[in-house]
Amino acid sequence: MRYGDFASLCERSALPVCRLFGDVVLPSCHLDVYDAGSAVFVNLPDFVVSIIAFFFVGYLAFRAHRKIDAVGRREMTLLLSFFCIMLVFNIAGADFIHSSGQINRVMADGSLKSMLTIIGTTLIIFISMGYIAADTAFGISNGLKPKPSNPLYSPGVFTIYLVVPLVAIVLFMILQTTIVVRFLSARLPLVWLVSSFFCFAVGQAIMFGASKKMCQSTNNRIDGAFFATLLDSAAVSCIYGFWSAITVDDNAAFEEDEYKF
Repeated sequence: MRYGDFASLCERSALPVCRLFGDVVLPSCHLDVYDAGSAVFVNLPDFVVSIIAFFFVGYLAFRAHRKIDAVGRREMTLLLSFFCIMLVFNIAGADFIHSSGQINRVMADGSLKSMLTIIGTTLIIFISMGYIAADTAFGISNGLKPKPSNPLYSPGVFTIYLVVPLVAIVLFMILQTTIVVRFLSARLPLVWLVSSFFCFAVGQAIMFGASKKMCQSTNNRIDGAFFATLLDSAAVSCIYGFWSAITVDDNAAFEEDEYKF
């Protein structure tokens, strides 16, 4: 598989991004479709687990918001809220279709500048991804739309959909591991962090490597998307556990001058 080619990926698994290319390629194994009047469910199991994950992660966001003294509570609440929004987009785009010491921080924790930075960078990425996706699907500028001779070749979508998130996850893991190893005495947070990465990695492996066989072996009832959503939600929950573990009694820690660079 060459860089930017979605042919084999879309043939093996029902990725939401594959809809950008229209009906050029469809998964070799389709799940059973359920007609619910005004909506047609194309992946009912994933829809159900997405709904459950939405409420569970929403509950974690509520708990994070209530940890008044915890460092980064607003940022964690925002992260979990963004994941809930992503689940909504996943439901709308993939599961059914309508028939109609002192720690020297760059920015103060929970400050307006910190929140605007997170929201601003998220909007930049979201708008960039949205434009690339729209230009690929509809040919707005005719610069990114795949050529008729190679309709599933899109380096732009490949980069923004697969490469950028992977790089961000690796950087996050490196930075958080460095913080725990160098500045904290507890090692429990590493268990949460490694568990998060493991859940994510297994979910992606199932999605890209075993979705087709899973669909066939279950007689078109479940594919890799179900387990990918479930394990991605578990990964985000572990990130919450990681954050909670490193912010326990952090006020007392500051008073005792335990956090030093």
